[in-house]
Amino acid sequence: MIPAGTDRRYTHFDKMAERYKVDRTTAHRWSEEEGFPEVLHTAGQGGMEIYDEDAVDAWVRENHFGSWVRQDKKLSLDLPAGGPRDLLTLSRIGELEGRVLRREPTPVKTLRTYISRGTLPKADRTPEDGQRPHVTEPMWFRETAYAYICRPRRVKRSTGEAQVKNQEAARVSEEQLLDLELPAGEDTDLLTLQQIGEVDGHARGWGKPTAASTLKKLRSQGALPKPDRQPGDGGDPAVEEPMWFRSTAYRFIRRPGRLGARARAGTAAEGPKAREAEGQLRNDLKLPAGEDTDLLTLQQIGVLDGKARGRGKATTVSTMRTYLSNGLLDKPDRTPGDGMEPPVDEPMWFRSTAYRFIRRPGRLGGARR
Repeated sequence: MIPAGTDRRYTHFDKMAERYKVDRTTAHRWSEEEGFPEVLHTAGQGGMEIYDEDAVDAWVRENHFGSWVRQDKKLSLDLPAGGPRDLLTLSRIGELEGRVLRREPTPVKTLRTYISRGTLPKADRTPEDGQRPHVTEPMWFRETAYAYICRPRRVKRSTGEAQVKNQEAARVSEEQLLDLELPAGEDTDLLTLQQIGEVDGHARGWGKPTAASTLKKLRSQGALPKPDRQPGDGGDPAVEEPMWFRSTAYRFIRRPGRLGARARAGTAAEGPKAREAEGQLRNDLKLPAGEDTDLLTLQQIGVLDGKARGRGKATTVSTMRTYLSNGLLDKPDRTPGDGMEPPVDEPMWFRSTAYRFIRRPGRLGGARR
């Protein structure tokens, strides 16, 4: 119950939706985010949740500035009053933007990148432009600067939040990740899908970049998390294509599963037969086309093995298990309960793993071509 005579202002999801120009579902979702003000009490038969309006307003300003600024409150941005044609320097614009966002002033260097991208318009006045008063450096009208500062924007997730989100999506514990030799760099360096493919192919020993189609399939399966950055997300620097933090990409590259011949070479845990060089594998076998990451059961591999190697019948599951135990067939790429998508009910191998086994050196059956 709201106390009588109180000066405290109250709000609920319907009022939030109207105030910040969002739908009610969005307002409700905000309440589940970290740091959102606690419910003061509930009201009515439906149990309407009541919040402190000032506390919610401060939280939205900090976490969803683009929604907060849509309130049409002219003085809410703490911007000094003045004439629309007053002239402001670039450094002054940075100071005012920092004040609005309640952080350090935006560096001039950063503002110059915004000019190059068109986020901040070019200066309204420049030296030697022949106008009055004379200026000695580029300057902007107050109305131009304020339009830039008050522009709709999205607040970029912190690096930590994005990493937690992606780690949850991958659902693989640190203990399961492989110890691979990877290029050094900052965790927050941004990598494109192509760059991830190049590092992945090299680190996992394929001898060539992992194909974009394979990466996209792994992404759809949840093995590669969603990008940390997207075009138009309001983050800095702006990006022109989906990009991942180095830490996100490297966690994906270190995923459990088989390695190529180059990465396996010299690894004591692998049997000598499993470390056969790529040059020894047969290239004269007819195998069905498919994606490298297609999943096959042991029985399906046996069927393909028997047919491709000309035996006229499938290689039995018991024989396949013998190949697995002696290292000729690599360990499964997927196992039940490994936390990856899609879930599997039995051990399974990527098509690339299975085909490497099928192409092993050795004689063929009578039906060989």
